[in-house]
Amino acid sequence: GTGGTLVQYLDNWHLERGPSTFDQRHNLQTTFLFSSPVGVHGMLRNGGWKTTLLSGWTMSGTFSATTGTPLTAYVSGNLANTGGLAAFGNSRAEATGLPIESGGNAYFNPAAFTLPPAGEFGDAGRDTIPGLFRFSLNSSLNRAFRFGESRRQLQLRINANNALNHVTITGVGTTVNAATYGLPTSASGTRTVSLLLRFNF
Repeated sequence: GTGGTLVQYLDNWHLERGPSTFDQRHNLQTTFLFSSPVGVHGMLRNGGWKTTLLSGWTMSGTFSATTGTPLTAYVSGNLANTGGLAAFGNSRAEATGLPIESGGNAYFNPAAFTLPPAGEFGDAGRDTIPGLFRFSLNSSLNRAFRFGESRRQLQLRINANNALNHVTITGVGTTVNAATYGLPTSASGTRTVSLLLRFNF
């Protein structure tokens, strides 16, 4: 996989068995399009200001819901004294045997991992922490206003990224001896709205 994958102990590759770093079990991606039911083929077909005001609107967007890629519990520093092994990077934590998906934490159970004994590698597996669930909704509202029978037309478009303004945690600390262990470290952006006006003639 990618993302700094590290073989902890070259003499025993069986210790590296685990899910791929890009293992994403569920990925739902959808698009939608709604048009106003008001108009010639819908409700309020007799004209009037209500028909003029409510007809011609369309709403489109995308919705996604995905499970995250798995994470690995690490320890920072050279606690295993790997200087003579030509190893580099952070080594893995020690598994305590407690469930990973419990403990009252929103992301994973911090008590499932601890520091390994001095001079030893940690025995926690690769990618054993489930990834973080994410979902997003982006939407746009469109309407075109025509001036009489001419070619002049005013187009209105409102775009909203993260339309529900639901902030999703995208990263969490998994280094046991770091201050951010078990805490969120990054999040998605808040809602942004943009307005586009275009006049065609």
